[in-house]
Amino acid sequence: MPLRAILDGQQIQAFDLAPNDWNTLKETYKKGSLVMPCCPRNAIPKTSKLGVQHFAHSRRGECTSAPETEDHLLLKSCIATAAQRAGWEVTTEHSGSTPAGEQWIADVYCSKGTAKVAIEVQWTPQIHDEYVRRTYKYTESGVRCVWLFRLTGGGHYHLADFPQSRELPYFGIRKSNGDYLVSQYDTPIADFVAGLLSGHVTWHPKPNETLTMRANHVEVDCWRCHKTTCMVTDIEAVSASNVVISRLPFTDKRAATWIAAHFDKVSLSQNGIGTICSRYSKTFGGNYISNGCVHCDALQGDFFLPNPFECDLVNGAITTSWVYDKSELELAGGWFLDGASSKWSF
Repeated sequence: MPLRAILDGQQIQAFDLAPNDWNTLKETYKKGSLVMPCCPRNAIPKTSKLGVQHFAHSRRGECTSAPETEDHLLLKSCIATAAQRAGWEVTTEHSGSTPAGEQWIADVYCSKGTAKVAIEVQWTPQIHDEYVRRTYKYTESGVRCVWLFRLTGGGHYHLADFPQSRELPYFGIRKSNGDYLVSQYDTPIADFVAGLLSGHVTWHPKPNETLTMRANHVEVDCWRCHKTTCMVTDIEAVSASNVVISRLPFTDKRAATWIAAHFDKVSLSQNGIGTICSRYSKTFGGNYISNGCVHCDALQGDFFLPNPFECDLVNGAITTSWVYDKSELELAGGWFLDGASSKWSF
């Protein structure tokens, strides 16, 4: 059920027409030529049960365009309207092809200057490999593709349900009180699309992005000298816009190794923290990178390290600037809406 048709040789889009104009079209379309964009069949202007203005085939015949649900149709209309309001040129059911000749049809195609974005609604289940395959065709065509897929079932949705990547942006949708929400941000679809096309949906960390690395720490009593010392509990990666991108506990040895390499003894000592280096542990039966007492350098074992998400941290974390290099420390990236990270349980 397209939102687009050809009227007397001119393209028209159902969401562009005010209700009065739509009713007039319903009364007069037979006096001219109104045909479908997907095939030579005549088009009929209709209004769905959900109130969406759209076009239907007079007879489907051999047309290969896939039928759509009422929700799919309404979502396309909402997305197209939001994209237009954001100042983009919008065409629904827009067809194109890769340099190799592979065909694609975008639910909502948005263009502005040299920028090209295809927004696809996936209302039926689709395997991850199919998302990748179809996205690749858009990439080859110089078009950025964004997927909005339907969340099914009544359970909770966790990180495994949203395998995010910079190359494959896709976001789960659920229906709530008649509205469509992007669940990861609990945001109405129209607001999300407006943010997406206005640069408010961003991926962090980008390659070579300059980050502020923030080492949090907590006060403890040294087991050997019984004096107060501090232990680094975790490291936070923060963007230039003060978005916390990722947080790794010190017990993650990748984080501990990075901290040992980037925070020198003097800066640690000035904050009441002992040297972070490899030490021998009888309990562990070998060496590992650990916190040390600022007074006697005794190993402060990971076993005694409090949970960084549950303890009272010392105010004023130690910071340093770092140009992101995943070969040194790979961070789990994510999509952020106005600085808000995705929520993983709904």
